[in-house]
Amino acid sequence: MRPSVVLSFILLAATIHCRAEPPLRHSREWVLERLQQLYAMDEAYLYNEVLGGRAIHQNSMTDPPTEAWEGNFHTQQQSYYALVKMDLYELGGRRDATYLDQAHELLKWVVDNGHDPAGPGFYLKYSTKTGQWQKDFFPEFNAITVAGLLCYDHYRPHERWREIAEAVLARIVGTGAFAPDRPKGLYGSGYLALKLLDCYDTRGESRFLEWAEQVVSLADEALWDERYGGWFPDGKAGGELPRYTTKFTHTNSNMIQACLRLYLAGRGEMYRDRALAGLRFLAEHSRSPEGGWYRHNTRDGSDPGRPPGIGDGGTTEPGTPEVYDRMAQMIVACCLAWRATGEPEYLRWVDETLDRLEETHLTRYPVGVNYGYITAGDYQNTWCHLWGLRAFITLARMWEKDAS
Repeated sequence: MRPSVVLSFILLAATIHCRAEPPLRHSREWVLERLQQLYAMDEAYLYNEVLGGRAIHQNSMTDPPTEAWEGNFHTQQQSYYALVKMDLYELGGRRDATYLDQAHELLKWVVDNGHDPAGPGFYLKYSTKTGQWQKDFFPEFNAITVAGLLCYDHYRPHERWREIAEAVLARIVGTGAFAPDRPKGLYGSGYLALKLLDCYDTRGESRFLEWAEQVVSLADEALWDERYGGWFPDGKAGGELPRYTTKFTHTNSNMIQACLRLYLAGRGEMYRDRALAGLRFLAEHSRSPEGGWYRHNTRDGSDPGRPPGIGDGGTTEPGTPEVYDRMAQMIVACCLAWRATGEPEYLRWVDETLDRLEETHLTRYPVGVNYGYITAGDYQNTWCHLWGLRAFITLARMWEKDAS
């Protein structure tokens, strides 16, 4: 579908379902236009013909980003993009079934090529340079594909895909993230909770809400830093101080989002309170004077310019770069905080983050725009693209009646 038609459908739906103006300086029209431009850019450049289907690649060093760096095609990114297309279908008032057709195409590529019935599970990624699959099982990445299949089944019943998803889901809920006596990881727990909540929001089944609450409560017990605030990357309840003490903005943001979504689903004020405390920690220690968000901070938040500790994500980069996906994830967290409290401060942070992205991250292409990395010569990261779309979809929903 042409970008102008995409925007017209979304504008029409937004006009029909509009609510009182949120205290956001960036207008609804601007948000929708940027969403259309981001989506047009991804549609033009991310797809490749791989294994008999169209799949989006992981990262690119070319300009525009048309070639897959390392030749990688991740199953979970296909599924995440399918979920984005279902979001756009909803945002447009369910008027344009083309989004569902395209979601089907992405998910079919995963099921046809990356499904392991014996696991059961979904392979991690395929490389066109080696011609091989990396077949590791990651519960959080599998949860993205499970959510994609089950959400698609809600719109268009698909018995085979539902059965595949349910089998993998049973394996996922048997992992340590759901058990009280097992170590916890914030990265995996956050993504598991968010994808379970996506299933709950779409399908309305209480089991997804209960599983999400289980994951969040256990991770919170094991990883929350009672002394300084924020969540550690990994640890276990009742154990010693976690080995890795750097706090990453994106993983903390995921848990903030999960807690706020549980609160908004009626699961208790303790989730809101913990989320707002975590958000305040990031605002004090991971937010730049210009309004952006640093990629990480140290354990007590005192020096975000220090490199992470050895083993913290396998990187020695300093903490100060304002990476696009961290910025996008914080936009989502702040929008949810506003929904949970009505406090305009959270949307002021969103406005300032958008200003920062426009000033330092914006790249214009013939077909659209993107917010990329700010380091010269760095690659375009597909996770950044996907999180950026989710951020602008979240912003667009603030004008809907049911977003209050």
